[in-house]
Amino acid sequence: MNDETEQILRQAKAGISDKGDVVVQVEPSEAGSGINLDIKSKVMAMFGKQIRASVLEVIESYNLADLNVSIEDQGALDFAIRARVQTALERATIHPNIPA
Repeated sequence: MNDETEQILRQAKAGISDKGDVVVQVEPSEAGSGINLDIKSKVMAMFGKQIRASVLEVIESYNLADLNVSIEDQGALDFAIRARVQTALERATIHPNIPA
């Protein structure tokens, strides 16, 4: 996005709890707390490292430093996880007038 650190302005969510999808929720956290990532997935044993890496890669592209991220995965593909993370971040940072 840009070189400046953005901030999460409010809590936001993207996705639905259906098979093959993922729910991503983001919210601001205290300054200096870093990225707190909580992942629940029915495929965690096989794909947990990849899910974590994909989520962190999207977050890092926004230059975000302090936020809480909750992932509830129902077997979503990588592109869907990335899209849901991006949507939640867009709702929480850039477009504060769009309903979360």
